[in-house]
Amino acid sequence: MRRDWSGRPVRGSRILILGVAYKRNVNDLRESPGPDILTLLTEKGGILSYHDTHVPALVRQGRSMKSVPDLEQALDATDCVVVATDPSDNDWPAVHSRAALLVDARVTGW
Repeated sequence: MRRDWSGRPVRGSRILILGVAYKRNVNDLRESPGPDILTLLTEKGGILSYHDTHVPALVRQGRSMKSVPDLEQALDATDCVVVATDPSDNDWPAVHSRAALLVDARVTGW
């Protein structure tokens, strides 16, 4: 049974960022919104993790983070999933069916 997480505050929420690289299937973080999204939501009190097989680890504001290895387990353990980029190796049907709340932050239609 899915819970309604809309209206829940960022503070204290477990948030998973999918894709932190600049674009799908690369490890380049230059000009990527993913790390900035991590920082912003952390400053708002969110409990952040990320999944990106192309970026196994990153350092943000002096804090080292590692990509969570098990996407399905991470989906089940989070309150909200934010798609920053869309690596093709993610199980997108699982993301859509298991995410309690899904926010797609990609810019489309360019």
